[in-house]
Amino acid sequence: MKQSLLEKKYRFENPFKVDPLVRKAVHYLNGGGRLLDVGCGEGADSAFFAKEGHQVTAIDKNDEYLKRFRAYRNDQKLSNISILRRDVITYRYPRNTYDVISCILVICCMKRSEFERILGLLKRSIKPGGIVVMSARNYLDPEMNDYQSTEKMIEPNTFRKKEDCCRFVYFVEKNRLREVFADFDILYYFEGFAPCKYGEHPKHGDSYIICRRTK
Repeated sequence: MKQSLLEKKYRFENPFKVDPLVRKAVHYLNGGGRLLDVGCGEGADSAFFAKEGHQVTAIDKNDEYLKRFRAYRNDQKLSNISILRRDVITYRYPRNTYDVISCILVICCMKRSEFERILGLLKRSIKPGGIVVMSARNYLDPEMNDYQSTEKMIEPNTFRKKEDCCRFVYFVEKNRLREVFADFDILYYFEGFAPCKYGEHPKHGDSYIICRRTK
């Protein structure tokens, strides 16, 4: 279905586009398996993973996003997607459960301390041999300069969000994702400038990682 028809039918707030890192991650994954989409939003990535054969659990706390996603899932008959309204920070991540955890542009919507709190939970929730796919806005992002000039930093690289989509914004430090996953096998890493997938900004400062739990 064309993008314009999708937006008209389901009233998606954002273009229903699969994240480029998610498309890249597929090359590192075995087909099938249990996958957790942390902060799934309106569900484009979850739907993509489901069509690739994964059994997807998609969590997000935005009820409007999930209503649109459920309508799309039901119309597409994607019975291998379970959609749960959960806060990613307080979600009870089960141990050694998922073959894949995808967390795309989610940790930049929380405080640095909250990221540190859930990091261990995410790492324990992935099975040995399982894959974590994660992206975040980083210290290079032009928006950080704006926040530094107008807002008070409440934690390292963390500010209160100006817009109402989330309460906080955290710009990941240099090499941060590489460092926190040093105990994993890093399959792919990128840190630099990347185009905005929605075309809303000239560029973003992003950090990407695809890594495998070894123990």
